Amino acid sequence: MKILASTCIMVLMVSINLTAQCTDINTKEIASYLNKKVKPRLDIKLDRTDGFLAINGTRQNLDLKDLKISPVSRTWTYYFEDVRRIDSNFWYDSKKNSFILDVKFDNNGIELKGICGGCIKMSRDRRAPDIEWRGPQILRFTLKPITFQRSVSFEVREVKMIGRLEGNGLARVIPKLTNDVNRLVNDEMIRVFTTDVTKRLFNDAIRPLLKSKNTVSANSVSLASTTLRVCK
Repeated sequence: MKILASTCIMVLMVSINLTAQCTDINTKEIASYLNKKVKPRLDIKLDRTDGFLAINGTRQNLDLKDLKISPVSRTWTYYFEDVRRIDSNFWYDSKKNSFILDVKFDNNGIELKGICGGCIKMSRDRRAPDIEWRGPQILRFTLKPITFQRSVSFEVREVKMIGRLEGNGLARVIPKLTNDVNRLVNDEMIRVFTTDVTKRLFNDAIRPLLKSKNTVSANSVSLASTTLRVCK
């Protein structure tokens, strides 16, 4: 009976292996492909009215919400104003077992504009201190490979704002202000970059590499050590 059971298990395992055709792709090859083929055609703009993410010419508009802070008796509103990507880099983080996308932005003065909506009209602009994003001005995206519409994509699991936020005027005596703005920015980036539209853009971006490995279709995907395993 034990021999029969063991034989059945072995037959089942062989059957599963024959059914699930898997391909291993080295993480260094994936990072190299992303930097060579995707990076040159990746663009991000953080802006209240014209924010977007574009990959390979396909654009996703970013509906960035205003950030509301109440460090004093009034509520202050903050929003991004014409903050553009100047460089980016993909790499694999073995500690997080995830791919990382670092996007560096320009330094053109005020990045986060402050408005005091409850103040009288003449002081709305100057009452809420504007905030500058000091170097290195990087948004770090943690990307986890996932199956998406029977193929492979990346899901944004975490976004971290790297650099120092520095405000003028009242912000210098209210250190909690820049900390709160930093937290709200991270939360907002997670909200706008975890949509199916973003996943579709990443799927389109990595599809040529998958096609070269004859593994565009995928029922499961796993990332471990130095390889991404894609199984049909």
